[in-house]
Amino acid sequence: MISRIRKKQLFKYIGQEYVLAFLVAFVFFFFIFFINQILLLAKKILLSNVDFFTMIHLVVLAIPQFLLYTFPFASLSGAAMVVGDFNSSNEILALRSCGFSIKEIYIPIALISIIFSIVCFLVADILMPYSALKYQQLYIELLTKSPGVELKSYSSNVFDNFLITNGTVDNNKIEDVTLLRNFDDNSSMVINSKKGELNLIDANNLIYTLNIEKPKIIFSDTDAPENWQIVNASNAIYYIDFSSNLSKVSANLPSNYSSVDLISKINQNKPLLKANVDNNKYLYSSATLNLAKNFEINKTSNNLNLNSFIDDYNYLPQINLRPIDFYLNYYRAELNKKFALSAACFFLILITIPLSFMKFKHGRLVGFGLSMFIAIIYWYLLFIAQLKTFQFAINPLFIIWSPNMIVVLLSIILILLWRV
Repeated sequence: MISRIRKKQLFKYIGQEYVLAFLVAFVFFFFIFFINQILLLAKKILLSNVDFFTMIHLVVLAIPQFLLYTFPFASLSGAAMVVGDFNSSNEILALRSCGFSIKEIYIPIALISIIFSIVCFLVADILMPYSALKYQQLYIELLTKSPGVELKSYSSNVFDNFLITNGTVDNNKIEDVTLLRNFDDNSSMVINSKKGELNLIDANNLIYTLNIEKPKIIFSDTDAPENWQIVNASNAIYYIDFSSNLSKVSANLPSNYSSVDLISKINQNKPLLKANVDNNKYLYSSATLNLAKNFEINKTSNNLNLNSFIDDYNYLPQINLRPIDFYLNYYRAELNKKFALSAACFFLILITIPLSFMKFKHGRLVGFGLSMFIAIIYWYLLFIAQLKTFQFAINPLFIIWSPNMIVVLLSIILILLWRV
């Protein structure tokens, strides 16, 4: 019988190997996500006139946004590398010949992966909302000090209902400004000036004033091209709303809510969905009853109005008895994603159990390669699951958790096949 001391030694040995492999994989995935997300997210800041320490501060605050994905993929790769290395060096065979089972070999990996799941959830539920809020505050503070950060030299920017092209931008001083705006009545306005100054007047909503010197203003009408006007002025002030850009760094997105906030939002939206469902049921029953009455009346009078009957009949399918509440599904999906991705630190290691039955050289390298392949598939499944949450009138819990369930099912099938 295997002594408790030997089991502790085995736990310590496998645990150390797994943690070391996890750290290596964590650094790898960290820099993959860093390059693909952080630099893209901070592109506007990095290319602007921003001091180095502020830039570093912004980048650090954005890091928690992708740690939610780094933990489960690093857990998977760490387990795959350890198991692959043990298998290629015959350590699993030696341990099993000494009386240790596969279950006992995997206990250290499973327990440590559960710890990683807890840490991942704390990052998603506490660190992400906090860092997102601080990122937004710092970004707005940066805009207050340097409004020109919203515009780059020699660029064109399209906003909700107007377009701005400009020459050089030095802080809030702008040269060669051209502004084009279309109005709802098919009229348009073009403002051109050699010099302008952009000033922030509302930091919360990113409202600016564009003070332009000696502008030329052209008014035209698409419906009446012959009607146009040219106006010269000594100066002009134009108000610009950059709030659409704020959504790129906003801390108010559901993905940046804590689980408590998401649950509160879900409870607020549930009555709205129920009221919508009840109203649609009432409309459907009323339409069905009216259709039946009209049919009986027309039938007895032998004067059936087919067009009216067909219109009433075609109206029924337009009443959605299972409406989709976009925001309710959004909140539910983000809440379940926090738990599902955190739990993936444990579920993904199950797919590495079949590796313990296989024999191959360069086990650590092969294990890492297989883990990368599985991580890509899992990422794709999660991406599809998030899209599907807004297409079905069901609780997103089943959709968001489906990648984890697929991994578990595939692991069970592979284990049974190798045992046979």
